[in-house]
Amino acid sequence: MPKKQTSYRELTENYIKSKSERDYKALYTRVRPGLRTYIYNVVKDNEATDDILTNTLTKMWTKIDQFDPQYQITTWLYRIAFNECLGWIRQRNKKRSLDAMKDYGINTERYLSKTSARDLLVEMEYKSEQEWIDEDNHIMNQYETVLKNIDTLKPMYKGILEDRLLNNMKYEDIADKYNLPLQTIKNRIRRGKAIIASATPR
Repeated sequence: MPKKQTSYRELTENYIKSKSERDYKALYTRVRPGLRTYIYNVVKDNEATDDILTNTLTKMWTKIDQFDPQYQITTWLYRIAFNECLGWIRQRNKKRSLDAMKDYGINTERYLSKTSARDLLVEMEYKSEQEWIDEDNHIMNQYETVLKNIDTLKPMYKGILEDRLLNNMKYEDIADKYNLPLQTIKNRIRRGKAIIASATPR
């Protein structure tokens, strides 16, 4: 009869108790493949995936005392990994700011707000790991859809909307750039946002 595989919980308990490199490596080996796949699905970049994976697993080593063992270690690690992914996305291209998603009615409050550790653990208790993954993927898919929809706008909207929402330019500076009245700029931004919002799935 094949030997029964040690569970995530047992591996975690062993590591928390011993804080040994051997038990860390056993847990590391088990969680690494799934984490790597998840991270890559978010950032779509091999080099960044490896960096984010390393950061996430390093935090498992350095911050394990912050983990509440009554919950699944994988859920905790996936939340750390997702936050690392968001940080990389912000740095990758400032023009693709997640803040712009708010302008299209996409709810990013939970990801960008300072949710307390206790509240997050309570939420983890009633959500499965797969539900977290599905929700995070949905948010990222919406974000990519918004960026694609900006590219489909007519020229009279596209450049102005990119400057306002992605480059964070002031209305007055945009008006100067395009040599247009300030009210015209505001109207085009409002209209462009409405077009994007109507094309973006909720």
